[in-house]
Amino acid sequence: MNHEKFRILIVDDEEKDRSIAHILLRRQYGDLFEISEAKDAAEAKAIMETWQADLLMVDIHMPGDSGLKLVRDIRARDFKVYIMILTAFNYFEYAKEAILYQANDFILKPPIRKEFYEAVQRFLDWARDEKSTRQMEQKSQSVFLRELGDCIMLNADRKKIDAYKDLLNIRENRVFCILIDTSASEQMKTASFQDEIESAMNESGIPYAVSHMRDRTAIFCFTGQDTLGYNELSVTVELKMKLNLDLCEKTDITVGDTVSVYDNPSWSYRCAVAHLNSLKNANSYEEEPIEDKVVAHVRNGEAEEAIRMFGQYLLRYGERHEIDDLMLKDIEVLTVVRKSAQVREEDIGLKMVDIFVTGDIQDIIHFSSAYLREIMEKMSSGAPQKKHYVVRRICARLEEHVELPWSINDLAKEYGFNPFYLSRLFKDETGLCFTDYLTGKRMAKAAALITDTNLSIGEIGLAVGYNDQNYFSRVFKKCNKMGPKEYRRSQASRQES
Repeated sequence: MNHEKFRILIVDDEEKDRSIAHILLRRQYGDLFEISEAKDAAEAKAIMETWQADLLMVDIHMPGDSGLKLVRDIRARDFKVYIMILTAFNYFEYAKEAILYQANDFILKPPIRKEFYEAVQRFLDWARDEKSTRQMEQKSQSVFLRELGDCIMLNADRKKIDAYKDLLNIRENRVFCILIDTSASEQMKTASFQDEIESAMNESGIPYAVSHMRDRTAIFCFTGQDTLGYNELSVTVELKMKLNLDLCEKTDITVGDTVSVYDNPSWSYRCAVAHLNSLKNANSYEEEPIEDKVVAHVRNGEAEEAIRMFGQYLLRYGERHEIDDLMLKDIEVLTVVRKSAQVREEDIGLKMVDIFVTGDIQDIIHFSSAYLREIMEKMSSGAPQKKHYVVRRICARLEEHVELPWSINDLAKEYGFNPFYLSRLFKDETGLCFTDYLTGKRMAKAAALITDTNLSIGEIGLAVGYNDQNYFSRVFKKCNKMGPKEYRRSQASRQES
């Protein structure tokens, strides 16, 4: 349940019966419930496209589709909702059919007040149990992820690793290590930020284990591939971009080779450590904000200048790094540019996986030049495609209530999806991972509130889902290149002029 109040949808063709249920709920529970009404199944389905109910009270006999048909359709589409059948017909066959379609409760109407409130209490008990179960599952999964990560670090025996893999439903037998340097940031050393890292990995769409150390975090990603490829490096890129946004500072992340999870899995960690040490010893030119410079040229329509600058950068970078590190940097920059241009990955004819067919720096530079040209061609062309119906619903809910503590794990359970699959589906449909999409919506609303209201910065942060004003200000500055107060002053000056 992601709502501050429980949502109830009353579906009945009789206005009088809808009113009775509405009044009983208000008298007994006050504002605990947010109540909506529908006069038939078609209207109920339309409402639930954008308004996900927690409790559905539905009559059986209505014009058009029956209430039982509505229940069947709801369950077929994986709506996570408690269903209460309300009917004036005490037919055993109806009760059996309601149970067959996974209705949770069945009571007669007009309802006797005592029986009605007992039924509502059964829903509240169910909701509490669901919340408790979900919290326990999330806690257990986090513990298992960390214990498996520690086993891999210690090269534990095969039986112990297999036991944790079974608990986490992991089938792949090869791993590669993503290593995060947490030594330079006090924030990243906190237990809460360890949860942030794991949340970001849950959105990556691949199975993983994690080992948190004092100055480093090692993430062991499971794969069926023998070598690092585009999918493996793109996970590293997405994680780095997410952490950079949350911290409002650069994060050092490296990746190690793929190895068998049973032979010597910590070898990948040692490879990543060597790459990290090399990165720290790199020359100062690598600190150039190359992404921002390329993005600026792309936005200004200066294709050749963007290509020239990025090509020179890759050439210098390739002289001092291994080819895998060069590919990682190339994917990182091209991903930033594509997202900035709001071009979806599937709209690009060239696929970044193609850079792995060569080990030649010049070939990589030629590919990157062609990719940048295609991004610029797609910036103003190509109508947006219609999203998957579940992604459409999620996007509509985020748009309506950006301030709620949304979680891809909660949404996956609500809609009956695997979290890894829903994360990948959401990214494929929107071009952004779930957290980046939500942050964008929150920052857009925050900018509007800063411009159009006199609310304090703290109040605006709360209105878009941030309890910590300092954290909200850092995220806003990362997205808008200026803090909330500076943004308000700039908007005020613009309006005066």
